[in-house]
Amino acid sequence: MNLSDYRRDFAAYNSAIQLAYYKYRAGFEESLRLEPIIDRYGDLFTPDAIASLKSAFADTPENFETERAGLHALLSAARTGFLEAQARELTEERARCESAARIEWRGETVPAFGVTKLIANEPDAYLRRELTARWLDASEVCDDLRAARLESFHESAKVLGFDSYRALYSHITGTNYERLASLTDGLLERTEAAYTSALARLAALDLPDVAFNELAQGDYLYLQRMFRLDPIFTAQDLMRTYAAAMSNLGINAEKQKNIYIDAEPRPSKYPRAACFIINPPDDVRFTIAPTGGVYDYTTLFHEAGHAQHFGWVSRSLASRHPEFIFGPDYATTEGYAFLLNHLFLDASWLLEHRPNLNETLARGIVRDLAFITTHQVRRYSAKLKYEIELHDSAQFRSEQLAENYRTLQEQATGFKRSATQYLMDVDDGFYSAAYLRAWAFEAGLREYLRTRYGRRWWANRRAGDELIDLWSTASRYSVEELARLAGFGEISFDLLADSLVAAMNEG
Repeated sequence: MNLSDYRRDFAAYNSAIQLAYYKYRAGFEESLRLEPIIDRYGDLFTPDAIASLKSAFADTPENFETERAGLHALLSAARTGFLEAQARELTEERARCESAARIEWRGETVPAFGVTKLIANEPDAYLRRELTARWLDASEVCDDLRAARLESFHESAKVLGFDSYRALYSHITGTNYERLASLTDGLLERTEAAYTSALARLAALDLPDVAFNELAQGDYLYLQRMFRLDPIFTAQDLMRTYAAAMSNLGINAEKQKNIYIDAEPRPSKYPRAACFIINPPDDVRFTIAPTGGVYDYTTLFHEAGHAQHFGWVSRSLASRHPEFIFGPDYATTEGYAFLLNHLFLDASWLLEHRPNLNETLARGIVRDLAFITTHQVRRYSAKLKYEIELHDSAQFRSEQLAENYRTLQEQATGFKRSATQYLMDVDDGFYSAAYLRAWAFEAGLREYLRTRYGRRWWANRRAGDELIDLWSTASRYSVEELARLAGFGEISFDLLADSLVAAMNEG
């Protein structure tokens, strides 16, 4: 195997895949067209190619650390590519099913994937429940495809010589998922009292027509929207706020031609924001589907974290080691996304970036947004525990699994959730674990920047320069490695929990 040729084709394959997903998710294409790309580059992910990469890794001396890290990432990507190639027809069928799902609402036909936006903007609790029920009914019809696709992944993992799907991804990311779930159990316990208190306060304020013990998923979507903050977080200030925040770090976002932000509303655009690394650092795009208010701000900053990360990637690194960009461990880039996302949890930052805001109001906003972040962290802690059970059981059409999913989510979040989402609410490759590792890493990175550059680190160009240096390495290092290299030790879920509790108690 010629590794240079393999890396070149690997980069071209991923660029084509990213572009296809961008066109589909942004609403430019009605269907997800992966088959021609996989047919063209299918040789990258054959058992023979994987065997050659294993041999190359074994033959590389241990002191060649970057090359060995690259080959591990490349081999990992080839293995996940094999899984995806075997399941490609099911992936495309699932995408077609999800795109075709519709509900009828107020005399119009609405794509099912756009219903969450309607729920978030619906002030009537009864109508939120009706919308949620119709959305779930429409989405559930794709469950057989979701189950078949998971079965394909599990079969392929065993073909590759792993005992299980979990064992494959544990090898890829170096993550012990059971240990990680145990750590998040501690986080759940540590945040429980503050979270419950914050939920009671916000429910009384924003959901007065819903009994506390009847709070449901649709109520959370509406609560997350936080209409009362709209006068502070106006649509016309969204891009100006982003540009100003980047300028404080020495980055002129308005002149970054390599980063394209697609915020245009389209009927077929997916509401879930996403970043697409088509040809980094030269072509990075991210989409958001504006919902309104502060939610749009935090979402844009999150995706901007991904975009800045890949927009500053070293061009030579991207050329020599595309696997550090397209590798299957996403915790590093999620950590940078959370770093920008969580600027909104700093009252001093809010005071500088929102006009006519006093300190009391700024601290109140921090409390509210910290609750939202804590909800997400707790929800993903429950997701991880559930996904371990799901993948270990390998019985994907199970009423017991569905019930366990519902119970774990409700216990962690305090919002009722339908058991029918037990297959719909599953991301590939234990992405829940990547999020959790990223949250813990970001808490440490933020504390490190604050210690090194002061409480206003986000207005220090030297902090921006250090971030750019980190971003230039793409995902060469895992979050665990970055934490050690930066000097703040192991990533800590205790630090994450304590920072969330402190923010929820702001003021």
